Amino acid sequence: MKKIGALFPGQGSQYVGMGKKLYERFESVRALFDAADKAAGLSLTELCMNGPEEELRKTYNTQPAILLASYAVWTVLEKETGIVPTLLAGHSLGEYTALVTSGTLSLEDGIRLTRKRGLLMEEACPAGTGGMVALIAPDLEKVEAVCKEISHDDYVVGAANLNSPEQLVLSGNINALKEATEKLKGAYKKAIFLNVSGPFHSVLMRPAAEKLKDELARVTLSEMKIPVVSNVNAAPYKKTAEVVDLLYRQMFSPVLWESCVRAMAREGVELFVEVGPQKVLTNLVKRITPDIPCIHLEEMEEIDAIKGQL
Repeated sequence: MKKIGALFPGQGSQYVGMGKKLYERFESVRALFDAADKAAGLSLTELCMNGPEEELRKTYNTQPAILLASYAVWTVLEKETGIVPTLLAGHSLGEYTALVTSGTLSLEDGIRLTRKRGLLMEEACPAGTGGMVALIAPDLEKVEAVCKEISHDDYVVGAANLNSPEQLVLSGNINALKEATEKLKGAYKKAIFLNVSGPFHSVLMRPAAEKLKDELARVTLSEMKIPVVSNVNAAPYKKTAEVVDLLYRQMFSPVLWESCVRAMAREGVELFVEVGPQKVLTNLVKRITPDIPCIHLEEMEEIDAIKGQL
């Protein structure tokens, strides 16, 4: 059997209608959605199936909705193929899906935590004061130097997502982001300001992280059935007790996605599967480890097509 790395997407992968076909086909998926609705205290089912998009896009709705849609795919994939991954990883929010999949978090706790995480992230900075910008083909050395040069107090900018050799996302104070992109002209091919509500994975999220830590401390954690690679240090969790600290730090630390994928490759992963909506991670993996295939799995047709290959 091949060594498989299962990957779970983060915020930005959502769309109205995600999970609908599996929901209509499998009673077990409908049961998951019902349980998630009760845990969230609202109808994630309605948001996923019918939107409206502007509500689904709100961070505190997006995060539990993507977790739910991704985990629903996982449950069908596991049942239909008997897949047994060697390692799991998720991009930012996706790390919570990985921890639910590993058995460390219950689905209900994962839903509650990601909804609270989204609310805290929304509240962390006044609207319009923080943001994120993706730099395509950046000169990492120059980016690091400029960010260090202009950052002081709450006027900060720094790396938030090291996604691939060709993509780096900066996060911080909106004016600091604008100054950095101006000073870095010539050190990247293109700058794309992202449609997000705050400076995620920056030090400005530390107050929100402190509040999340209290929520995490109240959750019952179980032993991992499958190792999960942390965004914070690009290494598998060594013990369940690390979950609270690493998820706390993840909120204001860079997502070391490229390093996570490379670490999984070093552990012998021969095939990556992205489980959940869209193909964001599949496209990143192709740039990070082009010699290791990555398959996107979301709909039943895709799952049927790979039966016997895993």
